[in-house]
Amino acid sequence: MTDVKREGTAFIIVDAQNYVLHENGFGAEWGVCQHAKETNMIENTKKATEKARVKGIPVIYIVMGLRLKVLPDMGLWKDIKKINFKEISPGGSGPGRSLAEELTIVEELTPHPKDFVVTKYNTMDAFHNTDLELILKGLKCDTLILTGDATNLCFETTVRSAFNRGYKCIVLSDCTATINEEFQKFAIEVIFPMLGEVIMVEELEIIP
Repeated sequence: MTDVKREGTAFIIVDAQNYVLHENGFGAEWGVCQHAKETNMIENTKKATEKARVKGIPVIYIVMGLRLKVLPDMGLWKDIKKINFKEISPGGSGPGRSLAEELTIVEELTPHPKDFVVTKYNTMDAFHNTDLELILKGLKCDTLILTGDATNLCFETTVRSAFNRGYKCIVLSDCTATINEEFQKFAIEVIFPMLGEVIMVEELEIIP
């Protein structure tokens, strides 16, 4: 078991959104949705989030926001700019879902009213041009329990950024998912141990 003090700790969920975790999301073909199903990532994250809430740890959702008109024509952004988003009635699925629906947090992990939601526009880094650090300083947090996706993209970028800012990082490995198991394994076994502590949900023990 790994003991984490309640005071000074925040629980972070990165990009748990329909576009990447829903089977009909525009990013489903990347493989993160399938990997999340195989590893039970959403249920594990739900369990970890509930554990944090019971102990009074603030929960902070990081969500990807897209300013399509100013996305640069390069890499991932270039592919996203080609998507033809159309407004349709709520609950629709498949091609043509609205951008707002695609960027909504998956139903299983719907935020509670007291949770924080931080939007990062056109960036993989949750700290870049957001008020995340302002919130963390206001909460007097120096320790972050981190979950989310994609493990070696937005999630890893955020963990690196947190580490560079001096936060103690605790990565819940079974609450992350990415394109495939090979990419997952490298991030979990090689990268994150250099940036903080890597544990599983069942190993997390929150103490007063």
